[in-house]
Amino acid sequence: MTQPDQPVIPPQPTTPDPAPVKSSRPKATLSISGIFNKNGSSEKIQETVVEEKLPKETIQISRLKEVWAEYAEQRKNQAAEYQILLREFEFNHPIINVTLTNPVEETLIENFRRDFVQFLRDQLKNSDLTIHTVLKEATANKVIYTSKEKFDHLAEKNPYLKELKDRLGLDWDF
Repeated sequence: MTQPDQPVIPPQPTTPDPAPVKSSRPKATLSISGIFNKNGSSEKIQETVVEEKLPKETIQISRLKEVWAEYAEQRKNQAAEYQILLREFEFNHPIINVTLTNPVEETLIENFRRDFVQFLRDQLKNSDLTIHTVLKEATANKVIYTSKEKFDHLAEKNPYLKELKDRLGLDWDF
């Protein structure tokens, strides 16, 4: 019989602890006990690197342009990145050269370069691809405001215009 003062606690089912999952990867962490051997000198730990066969298929420029456009469409919601991706590029296997006109564009392309290069490598099955940026200043056209500037600009294109003005005795300030 149970006493009325003490509550009845139902027995809890016991669950066995899950067995640890064994990984086929080599252990990448260091053990403090394994750092020093018996004579107190440090032991060199060598990591085994599994070499994968990286694909190196030849790249057709037409296929590169298709994959480039596909990635550009994925980045369409990022207007600045999309504009950079719409530019022309030069391809000298395995280097893709992109010409930029502003250091800000270089910063933008650095933000997505790793993902972009990996996308190109995966789609084109060539692990040698890299993207290089070339910073080139844009030629700034002088904006023509005054009548004299307009006349001088037209006179540069056609020198006979200046001669005509002189012969007729005209002034550039019309």
